[in-house]
Amino acid sequence: MAEVFWHNLGIKEVERILRTDTNSGLSEKEAEVRQNAFGKNKLPEEKPAAKLRIFLEQFRSPLIYILATAGTITLILRDFKDAIIIFGAVFLNALFGFFQENRASKILTELKTVVKIRAYVIRQGNEKEILQEELAPGDIILLHPGNKVPADGRLVESHNLKINESALTGEWIPAEKRADIFPEKAVLADRDNMVYMGTIVEDGRGKAVVTGTGLRTEIGKVAEILRETGEEKTPYQKKVIRLSEIIGVLIVFFSFLIFISGVVFGRDIFEMFLTAVAVAVAAIPEGLPVAITTILALGMRRILKKQGLVRKMIAAETLGSTSIVCIDKTGTLTEAKMQVAGIYTSTKELLSDGKKYSERIDKNSLASHILALKIAALTSEAFIENPDAPLEECILRGRPTERALLMAGIQAGINKKELEKEYPEIDYLPFDSVYKYSASLHKISENEFVLYLLGAPEKILAFSKYLNIDGKEEALTKEEKGKIERKMEELAGKGERVLATAYRKIKEQSASWRTKSKNFEELSQDLTFVGLISLHDPLRKEVKEAIRICRQAGMMPIIITGDHKLTVKAIAAKLDLPSKEENIIEGSELEKLSDEELQKKLEKIKSYARLEPRQKLKIIQAWQKKGKVVAMTGDGINDAPALKKADIGVALGSGTDAAKEASELILLTDNFSIIVAAVEEGRVIIDNIRKTVTLLVSQSFSEIILIGASIVGGLPLPILPAQILWENLIEGSPQGVALAFEPKEKGVMERKPEDPRHPLLTQQMKAIIFGFGIVTGFILLGLFLWLLKIALPIGEIRTIIFAALSIDTLFYSFSCKNLRKNLWQYNPFSNLYLIGCMVFSLLMLLAAVYLPPLQNLLKTTPLNFFHWTLLFGLGAINLILIEAAKWYFINKSRNS
Repeated sequence: MAEVFWHNLGIKEVERILRTDTNSGLSEKEAEVRQNAFGKNKLPEEKPAAKLRIFLEQFRSPLIYILATAGTITLILRDFKDAIIIFGAVFLNALFGFFQENRASKILTELKTVVKIRAYVIRQGNEKEILQEELAPGDIILLHPGNKVPADGRLVESHNLKINESALTGEWIPAEKRADIFPEKAVLADRDNMVYMGTIVEDGRGKAVVTGTGLRTEIGKVAEILRETGEEKTPYQKKVIRLSEIIGVLIVFFSFLIFISGVVFGRDIFEMFLTAVAVAVAAIPEGLPVAITTILALGMRRILKKQGLVRKMIAAETLGSTSIVCIDKTGTLTEAKMQVAGIYTSTKELLSDGKKYSERIDKNSLASHILALKIAALTSEAFIENPDAPLEECILRGRPTERALLMAGIQAGINKKELEKEYPEIDYLPFDSVYKYSASLHKISENEFVLYLLGAPEKILAFSKYLNIDGKEEALTKEEKGKIERKMEELAGKGERVLATAYRKIKEQSASWRTKSKNFEELSQDLTFVGLISLHDPLRKEVKEAIRICRQAGMMPIIITGDHKLTVKAIAAKLDLPSKEENIIEGSELEKLSDEELQKKLEKIKSYARLEPRQKLKIIQAWQKKGKVVAMTGDGINDAPALKKADIGVALGSGTDAAKEASELILLTDNFSIIVAAVEEGRVIIDNIRKTVTLLVSQSFSEIILIGASIVGGLPLPILPAQILWENLIEGSPQGVALAFEPKEKGVMERKPEDPRHPLLTQQMKAIIFGFGIVTGFILLGLFLWLLKIALPIGEIRTIIFAALSIDTLFYSFSCKNLRKNLWQYNPFSNLYLIGCMVFSLLMLLAAVYLPPLQNLLKTTPLNFFHWTLLFGLGAINLILIEAAKWYFINKSRNS
């Protein structure tokens, strides 16, 4: 399509060029034809790294360079056996790294494709919700607060529309949009009748015709520049990388000492060089950072299986330390199956079971309950996607409350489209938890308009001066007002959501009624009160147990909602949460408290009612001052600042795009239980990181002690370089990989949350790591000296030491499975990956000892039954010593 200056054209001209109608939109068939012609409305995705590239990346490592240099030197010296071992070690090291990194890469790519942006369109005269990628030029899109603009478009209608275009222009102040014609030379940022893909609607509503999709959008033209940057390392990843670097420097230093000492004591220079290289490669836990990434990625995938999407890797780690969980009631604690339970007016109480009413209804009557239903339908943004389908097959879109109100009208025979034709909408104010109502302005005759309101009863009642009594208007007396308030409290006390309806007839329309709040306040005075509508949303069956687990795990669940205080009290009581007067506070009361006063009351407050989104920030900051890790749920654009401020921002899957962008965790099914499951997985992630670190780091010291002492004592080398490399890569590395798949420990949700400032290496871990390295080193040194004393051949001695190191690692792996319990208190065979790796390592050890080709390469000799008995006995002793150290620290932590 040739370049068109859409901002310089009138609506009719835009319709002509794009062959569309701004009222009815495209037909489904025409939309499909255009999709085929213009392609999917999506930006080019960053392709995951090719497998070959990931594999080759493994060779970009200082240790690999050292090994390759050593291998090249052995080839030059025609020592082909050692060359085979060294280059084999290079390949196997790359293979293990590739296995972990490729798996993590696959998981992270999978996670990025889960959440799809949706768009609201008009097709064939009906509103629909479709995937953003299904849009085509000429489609008519509807824009709502909190949602992303799904494509470039020319505005047709704008009602106080404000769009944050910082993603495109860098300007953080939202642009005020209008549908006027602008000069052809207007720069991009000044084309206020255009909307752009990827920007966020902050306020108001709009309708636009799609002018560009995919790469033909403004953001598509710079897609390569705006492509997502690499993800920031998590605190544990940074700690592990730093730990690896420190250990690496120490090991290189000790390896250098081994080399110098060997040369000084008259050893063969080349043999000492290979020995030093082998020790360095075996001791430096180079694969640790990749192993941690794999653990985090696997945890994120497990959370996804439980319907939670972790958007940022850092959140997967932080989840395990969560101590405060602030939850919105609707949809998270409840089933989000909102149903109208009753309509209460001055003359009638009309009850409903969500499917039918308690009596027949005449939709054409002047009865107040009929007017209440009409007001609810007209002030709702919900819509029917397939209006021609039978009632039971209707697809309703919108917020749960608005869908319920629209369905209640449909069940009474009220048709929203017909109402809108009879009373054309002039303007609309969507519901906002700040002012707590929605409103719509309609034309009822040439010079007469009517303003309909739906919202919090106390707010609507405060605006009301009159009472509708089945078509008649009378003054709202104190007695009638008191009766309404008592009914409102009665319904709220049963845990129902209560809304009020009202209207005001206006003789002259004010064109600026929405853009100036003062004008609107004037218009909303002297309302005629119509009636109350109560809605019932049952609690999720599993939520009470989830709350119990949450509290058992040392976390404090706090209800945060815009509902009435009595509604919150009823819900809290049903969930066995504290529900006394001191435990519940309203947003208006919170507003009056200073930070110091709030700190004093904070521990007692378990529920917040009639809360505004901005007040969530005050609660988060108060808990964070106490050093707590706070998770906060939200779904609207106004929740975005609180979601960003929280340690874990939790967006509802049914929420706005703005909320999802600001969050770390998305609840795909809006269920509170997902948060509890995600916290549990977060704790498993921290556990598995510590187990892997304990296993891989502890292997750094045994060979250094053994070889260093032998050189200083003028003894033969107890183990050859090739044997060291084999033991590290074949006998030790697989177990490090397998611990990433370790299942959760029993009682993981019976522990208190861990302080995120807690060091990576606990006192227990330090004792086990250094204890294992030192104890193993000296046990093997003692064994080596004894074997020399009984004058066994040196080849046989080295084979025994080589096998002893391998068996010690196998036994030690069982101890690392659980750092909070002793071996006899848990199932050592629960991780099938670990068992598989141990079987593989044991078979490879036997192959190294008994297969002639490997005997020739590794210079090993066959071992007899006595040797194996001795080796397994020493392994068992080593295991007992490690378990004794664990037992000491476990009991010490229990008593502290």
